[in-house]
Amino acid sequence: MLIAAWFVLLAAAAWLVWAGWLMAFRPASALDLLSRTATTCRINAIEQVPRLVAGAAMMVRADVSRFPQFFAIAGGFIVASSMVLLIIPLRWHNGYAVFWAKRIPLPAVRLIGPLSVLGGIGLIWAA
Repeated sequence: MLIAAWFVLLAAAAWLVWAGWLMAFRPASALDLLSRTATTCRINAIEQVPRLVAGAAMMVRADVSRFPQFFAIAGGFIVASSMVLLIIPLRWHNGYAVFWAKRIPLPAVRLIGPLSVLGGIGLIWAA
């Protein structure tokens, strides 16, 4: 189970690195993707189920990670928030995403990108 959880976290880290690259080099595309968040039940599930699985993987790996308490708490938060995002009305979730997609300036998106890359690298290092 620990090895399977590590591979899940490796995939989550790869996603964070890809998202960071997109934010840094294609910020308009990143904001467009953000505005499409939760537009359909299928898209919402495609977003939230992998996120929920990654949170569960953090909880599974917590005891062997570099930061056991952080992994347990963060993983639990990710699982719980993914469950909430799966059950709330899509218009609420999408409305929140669209609100921010319209307001975050492109230079800010570019600045956030490297943080996502670092987050992905840090996730693997800590796992």
